[in-house]
Amino acid sequence: MESNFQQRENNAQRPVLLTVLCILTFIGSGLSFFANLLLFFLYDIIQGVFESGQLGFMEGTVEMESFNMVMSIAPEFFLFQGILYFISLLGAMMMWKMNKTGFHFYAIAQILLLIIYEFYIPGAPFPVIPLLISIIFILLYYRNLQFMK
Repeated sequence: MESNFQQRENNAQRPVLLTVLCILTFIGSGLSFFANLLLFFLYDIIQGVFESGQLGFMEGTVEMESFNMVMSIAPEFFLFQGILYFISLLGAMMMWKMNKTGFHFYAIAQILLLIIYEFYIPGAPFPVIPLLISIIFILLYYRNLQFMK
């Protein structure tokens, strides 16, 4: 009973901005974690269907050049991204509980996500939008570090 009261008290002390950031991270990193793991585990099946030409019905709805690029990436890329998104998600969960260590998990995972992109897709343009989003989130989380233990 006492732990429920303490939990409610901790939730009341969490700043609104931190709550919003964590919820957005739960959504973004959670979906990215799930999508990357699906791509990793189903990579061979997707590639087989793609190579057999059974995706002709998608030509009008999906940019085939983008799909070709995704299918040319090594499947390990999706595994590593999935792991890093999980670490990012773990960091957000820790910050939700007002734990400062979560900030470091989140920030390191976001930086590594940008670096791994360059290793696996060297010819692709630098991911400017993901970089800006990561910087904004890291700075906003950093701003809330003072409220965490």
